Amino acid sequence: MTIVGFSFTKMVAERKPVGEQAVNIESNAAVVSIIELPVIDPKKAVIKFDFNFTVKYEPGAGKIELEGEVVELLDKDFGVKVIDYWKAEKNVHPELMQEVFNNILGRSNMQAMVISRDMTLPSPIQMPRVDVRPVDKHAKTEAKLEVKDLREPKPEKSKK
Repeated sequence: MTIVGFSFTKMVAERKPVGEQAVNIESNAAVVSIIELPVIDPKKAVIKFDFNFTVKYEPGAGKIELEGEVVELLDKDFGVKVIDYWKAEKNVHPELMQEVFNNILGRSNMQAMVISRDMTLPSPIQMPRVDVRPVDKHAKTEAKLEVKDLREPKPEKSKK
């Protein structure tokens, strides 16, 4: 299983004025189709995953929409299983889910971050912030730099 290609096929961004309202950012990624591409080696399969990635700024402040494709090189037998699974379930085969979606999310989030900067929208990814505090109350020139991670803590896995 090897990703041999990735490309964006469409990028759309829109920003609307909302005043001083708080903006809620929601992002979503979805594979919308999976097809097999022709390949010379009869022992291999080339599978193309078409995807959509959307960032919505609510209430109605804007949106970023990306479409693209991930191309994966697989063994022929597994490629047939992937296509059959898609036809039956309309979902990515569980053995490829992590690899395909991590690739989509990694590249799409980075692209959306660049687009959000250019469109003066908030970043879809929460960036760490630097907090500067005096080391003690009497020292005005010394400061301690502390990088805070403002993202929500990950939920703990339940023990079974």
